[in-house]
Amino acid sequence: MLKSICLGRISYDINLVVDTAPKEGSVNEFFEKKGSVGGEAAVMGCALAKWGISTSVAGVLGNDVNGTRIRKEFEKLRIDTRYIEPSYDNDTSLSIILINKSTRTHTIYNLSDKYISLKKCDFDFTPDVICVDGYDSVQAKNLLDRFPKCPSILYANMITSPVIELLRKAKYAICTQEFAETVSGVKIDFQVPSTLVNMYQKLKKKYLNTEFVVTLGQRGALYCINNQIKISPSLKVNIEDTHGCGIIFRAAFAHTIVSGEDIEKAVKIGCIAAGLSATKVGAADSIPTLEEIKNIYEQNYR
Repeated sequence: MLKSICLGRISYDINLVVDTAPKEGSVNEFFEKKGSVGGEAAVMGCALAKWGISTSVAGVLGNDVNGTRIRKEFEKLRIDTRYIEPSYDNDTSLSIILINKSTRTHTIYNLSDKYISLKKCDFDFTPDVICVDGYDSVQAKNLLDRFPKCPSILYANMITSPVIELLRKAKYAICTQEFAETVSGVKIDFQVPSTLVNMYQKLKKKYLNTEFVVTLGQRGALYCINNQIKISPSLKVNIEDTHGCGIIFRAAFAHTIVSGEDIEKAVKIGCIAAGLSATKVGAADSIPTLEEIKNIYEQNYR
């Protein structure tokens, strides 16, 4: 069985669906909430485990009720939790997501006592794919250095020196538009296609050994194959909640790559998975099945 390591942020999400955004200074009561596993590493791990990959998640959890809830969910999915370190001084990171029904947008409040890095990163197996974010850049670097030949996927959204340095070590970097524009120094103008080409070329010039994918929201994702820069369109769906789309995209991308497919299919599969996830509330709760993803892929690309 293929094996994966997902290292980075683990949190507990509380999803609140509202009719309109609360007014400043108002008092609001919520009688319905939806709690679920959150954070890049945790949701990636849940997705890969559901899709048949033997998955280890590495990160820090507080010794509290939310940490217990997350561990129980991992146990249900048979996720290897040996590399999750407990923190007895700090609570599990908490994210409160306000989902606006009228605008189909969301606002996220991340609550953490402080940044906590793993104390060690000592895996007793060789992974087939590695997924890291910039949350624990120190251990992400150690992990990528330890397994330099393993396909690795970096979520690049935080514009910090440690994350930018990780670009030199990751095989694939999946960047937000803002991150790509800042690092390349090129602002995208969708009315001027040459700006897309220029941005990608500037990224590759700086990081020759890294394959870049730039997510563009509802426009899809930009990638390059056979020296051709392309955009794979997003899946058209009735949107309920988009806050988990990016993570689901990256998980589907990782699953496709570790299954031996090329970057083009990985991006297309990622766009389909992200679109399907937007039809449900929550991140971990919106993970589509492989069958759903494959059916849409075959309808559109076969």
